[in-house]
Amino acid sequence: MLSNSKDLLYIVLSVSILWFTVFLCWLLYQAGRVLRNANKIIEDLMGKLEMITDAVHFIKDKVDHLSGKMGVVSGMLTGLVEKFVVNKLSDKFEERIKKKTAKRKK
Repeated sequence: MLSNSKDLLYIVLSVSILWFTVFLCWLLYQAGRVLRNANKIIEDLMGKLEMITDAVHFIKDKVDHLSGKMGVVSGMLTGLVEKFVVNKLSDKFEERIKKKTAKRKK
């Protein structure tokens, strides 16, 4: 079977190459699994980011709609407050003018 040391060397080399090939196949398989898991994680992350983006756009639309209505309400309240404040100030101003004119006539 083994006639010289060269035959033993060839047997050892062939077994080593076989184990090295098995190791490389196992390493490639593990790398493929890691890449598949990374791909799944990235897809899940993209889905969640899309959901967050949709929620932000929904909230933005609601706030824009509400702010448009608040502009109208704010304008009405400003007019109402201005009416009462200006009327009150004008009444006070007229009273002061009447008092000053009454003092000057005396």
